[in-house]
Order: sequence, then C-alpha cells, then structure tokens
Amino acid sequence: MPPSLIAADDLQPLLDEVSRFCSAEIALITARPEIPATADDVSKLSQSALEFGILPGMDQEPGFALWEQPDDVNVIAFSIGALKQIASVNAGLALAWHRHALARFLARATGFQLTETQQAPLALTAISTGHHGLARGSLARWLNQRAANKDQPMLTDWLDRTTHKTTVTATPQWQHLIWPVWHKGIMSWQLLNRKEVSVVPCRPQHGLDELATWQVSACQEAGVVIKATPQQISSMLILDALGLLAIAAGINQHGEAMARAFASLRRQGGRIINQHPAVQTMLATIQQAQWEAEMALNRLTRPLPRLSLKDLLMARQQLHPKLCLAANLAMQVHGGIGYMQDCGPEKLLRDQNMMRLQSGGIREIPLFVHAWGEM
Repeated sequence: MPPSLIAADDLQPLLDEVSRFCSAEIALITARPEIPATADDVSKLSQSALEFGILPGMDQEPGFALWEQPDDVNVIAFSIGALKQIASVNAGLALAWHRHALARFLARATGFQLTETQQAPLALTAISTGHHGLARGSLARWLNQRAANKDQPMLTDWLDRTTHKTTVTATPQWQHLIWPVWHKGIMSWQLLNRKEVSVVPCRPQHGLDELATWQVSACQEAGVVIKATPQQISSMLILDALGLLAIAAGINQHGEAMARAFASLRRQGGRIINQHPAVQTMLATIQQAQWEAEMALNRLTRPLPRLSLKDLLMARQQLHPKLCLAANLAMQVHGGIGYMQDCGPEKLLRDQNMMRLQSGGIREIPLFVHAWGEM
C-alpha cells in the first residue's frame, strides 16, 4: 500500500489552516449575508484557494486538494473537513469548489485530457444526474449490472440531454461541463465547451445567492465522449453525495453557532432567552442534527473503494430533512429579526433547502435503495 499523502498527525493542522483561510479570506467578502459575493470576488477567492492547495492545481501528480486522491482515507477526511469549514462561511462557494474538484476527479478517472484553460479555477464543473434525478430504480439496477429491458427506456430518457434540459447551478465563470449521457445505447461521459451547448439563464433561485442557474441541453455528438463504467458513475455519485453532506453539515455548524450566541445575549421576560425551556428545546434539536451529521460523516470517512453508494444516499435521506429543520429552528431562535436578510439565519435556511434539492434531491432515493436491494 503506498504511503498516505497526508500523515494522520498533519490532518488537523491542515484543517486549522483551512479554517484560518476561511476567516481571513472568505469571511471578509461574504460577511454581509444580504449582499452576495460578486463574480470578481469569487474568482479572486478561487485563485487564492488554488494557491493555498484547497482546489486541485495543474500538476501532473495529484496532491491532497479536494477529491484529488480519494483512495487515500486522509485525503477524504481533508476534503470533508475542508468543505465543512468553507460551507460554515459560505455554502455557495463550497458547492462551486466541490463541483469543480469533482469534475477534475472525473477527468482523471475517465481519461479526458484537459487543457490549461479547462483546469483553471471554476472553468470546469460537473453534473451527476439527469432530468429524472436518479432514474428511479433503473440506475441502481444498471450499476449492479442487473438492468432489464424495461430499464432501457428510462435510462435513455434520463440522460437524453438533447430533448430534455438539465439544470446546472454554478458560478457564472463556468466554461466547460462533464456529465453522463446515454450515447448510442451505452452510458458515456461527455465533456462540453459552453459554446457547444444551449444555455438558457434561469431566474434567481431560492438560495445559494453567489451562484447562478441555467437550463442546459446539448446534442449527443457534441464535445468529447468516452464510455462510462458502472464504477466511474458510482464513484461520482458517492463523492457528490459525500460533498453535499459535508456542506450541509457546515451550514448547520454556522447556524448552531449563531443561535447559541444570540440566545446567550437576547433577553425576554427578564431572562436571557437560553434560560427558557422552549429555546433550550430548539437549541438541543439543532445540536442533535449536528451530532447526527458529524457521526454519519465520521462513519463515511473511508477510502473511496470502501464507500457504499447505498449508504451515502440513505445518509442523505436521513440527514437533509433534519438539517433543514435545524436551519429553520436557528431562524426561530432569533425571533422576528431571524427573517431579515441582513441577520443571517434566513440565508442559511435558503442555502440548506437548496442543498437538499441537489443531485436529484431525496424524493427518489427510496426507489433507488429499493432497486439496489432487489435480488
């Protein structure tokens, strides 16, 4: 077994450095929750993250940046911890960096040769799903090599990027996209230039204010197409789900800190409100959600070959609703001002709701899990 890229004793000091980077760089630009960071600010932060080592660089040998070498358990631990720290300051930035790093991982795993322009921070992004989310049970059967004739129409329609538009949420700077397609009867990867696709801007979304959303479609013959394997598709879905959980935990970490700080200062009825049983119950529920998220992420901190897609999706199904409830309670602890945009909890709730909807949302996970367990 090759030596780990990160020694276990070095992991926490590295995450402490990421925390200082978030406080010194990101927090200065995203401190006003009612004012989203500009595209220029996001570009500058992303360049700083590249130089710091959070985002993958252009070196031939992978390092320990986000998702660079996920077979290494300490690199997985760094990616989870870094995304939590970043999301605790700004969830939109964390999602953009996560998807860029995921796209870089896919390029290495599939053999796409990226140009220097494509490797630039935020130039490349990735989408893991089609317009039916997780293709109901058909994708699970395909991944387990048990797809039947009845699954072919669903898989074909699920990844029909020509007929159906796909929602892409990313920074305005994205220029290249990797996604799975159903190409000539087989599942494949498609690497596209933005100039080769139809891009229709959407109205501003519910949350993730630093990002924008487009409806994207492309013909099967556009860009570069490479056959996909079940292992590659599974790895992408695993890392995407793991990243989404880490970001959601980071949002709740921020919300818990805000709720506790406010509840220790605000007075009502002659007492600090954290002495009121109703507020104590809300704070305990927020803390419980964070504890469950941390425990799940600890269990899932394994090398990529030892991670189960079923486990990741079930964790999403269990945790995202609880984390959305916790975000709502963090806003409730603040009372009326919690609904104001310049206070902060309102944005955390919107961002958390958007995390629940990413990569197919959680409505189709029960169908996927059921199909996964079919004999």
